[in-house]
Amino acid sequence: MSKKIVLVFIVLFIFACKAKQEVPENLNLLDRLKALPDVTVNEIEPIHHYNRVFEINVTQPIDHDNPNSETFTQRVYLSHVDESRPTILTPDGGGVTKNRTLELTRILNANQVYIAHRFYQGAEPDTMDWQYLNIKQTAADYHKIVGLFKQIYNGKWLSSSISKGGTETMIHRYFYPNDITTTVAYVAPITLSDEDPRIDRFLVEEVGTAACRQKIMQFQRRLLEKREDLIPVVQSLCEETGKTFSLDYDLIFEYHVLEYIFIFWQWGPGDCNAIPEADASIKEMHDHLLDIVGAYDFYSDEEIAISVPIYYEDYTQFGYYGYIVDHLHDLLVASPENPTNRIFLPDDVELIFDPVPMRNLLNWVQNEGNNIILLYGGQDPWTACAVELTGSTNAVKIVVPGVNHGLRISDLSDADRELVLSTLEEWLDISIER
Repeated sequence: MSKKIVLVFIVLFIFACKAKQEVPENLNLLDRLKALPDVTVNEIEPIHHYNRVFEINVTQPIDHDNPNSETFTQRVYLSHVDESRPTILTPDGGGVTKNRTLELTRILNANQVYIAHRFYQGAEPDTMDWQYLNIKQTAADYHKIVGLFKQIYNGKWLSSSISKGGTETMIHRYFYPNDITTTVAYVAPITLSDEDPRIDRFLVEEVGTAACRQKIMQFQRRLLEKREDLIPVVQSLCEETGKTFSLDYDLIFEYHVLEYIFIFWQWGPGDCNAIPEADASIKEMHDHLLDIVGAYDFYSDEEIAISVPIYYEDYTQFGYYGYIVDHLHDLLVASPENPTNRIFLPDDVELIFDPVPMRNLLNWVQNEGNNIILLYGGQDPWTACAVELTGSTNAVKIVVPGVNHGLRISDLSDADRELVLSTLEEWLDISIER
């Protein structure tokens, strides 16, 4: 090849590179995402204020301590505004089948990286080797994802999520404190035992009024006293779903009644006047039960199979709540002596609860967890397991009276909302539009 031809190729190469550099960055975002290692990318329809949204599968090792371990793909939704805007890491804490966004992403006009939890829908390995479903491996998943997307998103990074996802944000900070600088955790408990007694105490002695708490327990008793009328209704509703129910209908009904006291405060309006009175019809009583606790689909074989990962985590590291039964023992005929959600796990899944990981997490949050905002609802039973601040960090905690597990920044008083926004402005060194 002559020198002249070589020179021509060099010139063409230089002009091609220059032309590529001049392409607006937002038009080339898809290519840059595809160039990241261990990812596959598909652009999907944008939502809300986002310019572009991408469904991304990230290849993760089952065991981050063993580079030769089997792998699985973890579903991630990237909602894009601009590479220079803040980016919010949002672990769901469970399965992910579609994109969703936090109110905080809109408040900050931020990008969002929304992540399915390992072993749940959207991140299920071919083999469910349960020993690798733990908080250390989960945090390593998030660490890898942050490292990938930081190659593109160079603005401020923070994390935020709700409930178990909110706890996951603190877990990630505990293991990888340098990944991000700021966390906003909504209604995020740190539970210290497999069935934390603080929740029982909250439901029996603290939330609402004594008269209201008594009315709830009396209503549970009336439901169980009417079991002969209600079990056929339960069976009919289960059969109408078209799903499979291996559990006995008496057991399903009893567990639904047991759930009532917790769900009443977790998701209900907290209005005891809505509880049917003693002379209410059976239909009124049952309609109210379903209105508070939900349909019976939860007890289907299909739904239980989906829920196995959460129960495994609850009874090995995360912790959960138990059932309050002292006032109902004489009316329970199908439930175990000490009813527990362990019955929803397969017999071959070993459950040994280790309280150390969550105790270590709580200790870190209390003594080293700077730049964390904790938001809790005053009537939410999970608030019984809220972080108690010690004054050793600059963390901010707000508990809103009378609000349930659905608490959002929009539910805060003007003063508390301003506290959250001004604190974020200070910690992130940004300006937030009011």
